[in-house]
Amino acid sequence: MSRFPLFYSYVVYMLLSGAVVTVFYLWSPAHYPSVYWFRILLSVFVEFAVLVEISDHIFNPYPAIGVLGRFLTLCLCAAFFFLYILPALIQAQPSSLIVLDLGKRTSLTKAVIIVVLLGAARRFRLPLGTNVSGITLGFSVYLATNVANFALAEEYGRALYERTFSILLPLSYTLGMLVWTIALWSYEPVVRTTRASWDGAERSSEPLSYQLGRFNTTLMKLLRK
Repeated sequence: MSRFPLFYSYVVYMLLSGAVVTVFYLWSPAHYPSVYWFRILLSVFVEFAVLVEISDHIFNPYPAIGVLGRFLTLCLCAAFFFLYILPALIQAQPSSLIVLDLGKRTSLTKAVIIVVLLGAARRFRLPLGTNVSGITLGFSVYLATNVANFALAEEYGRALYERTFSILLPLSYTLGMLVWTIALWSYEPVVRTTRASWDGAERSSEPLSYQLGRFNTTLMKLLRK
């Protein structure tokens, strides 16, 4: 659990918030709709922590670049929030439609960030590993299902799509959890990166490894000042 603190914190949050919603459903039906939609609204923001976790582990072989990668991921999240997500919050429309539009926009934003992170991993030949690949795949399945679910709910409205929406939303998370369980069942040891490995990367015949190793060493020197 200490290896993926943000990811497991998100999973614990989802389990506990789901239990709270269930309590309201059983014992206080009058307040259940408000609690249900509030949980969805809060969840779409909490999920950004998973992206930060993925970014940290993609750049794990180069700790200094990992700090820069986390910063760039947070900047990308902030940029999408102000340019794409915030307009959904300030539009004059019913609260349920605001949450649906927000869910769709945030899911698309997270999908774009995942594509950017995977593109960087492919471009610089950074190994993902079984565990990180599984987290990314499970989260991608969850996001893809959510994009379609929120968009259809927004298109067809509560009368026609409410029941399907209430089924697909937990189903998408269940599918993601299934992928995560399979991927994380076999523990993958953390690869410790040492100064010697960075120097070895600099002497490597692969230009990308050399460039990343040199860039990481430069950043480490700057961060230590």
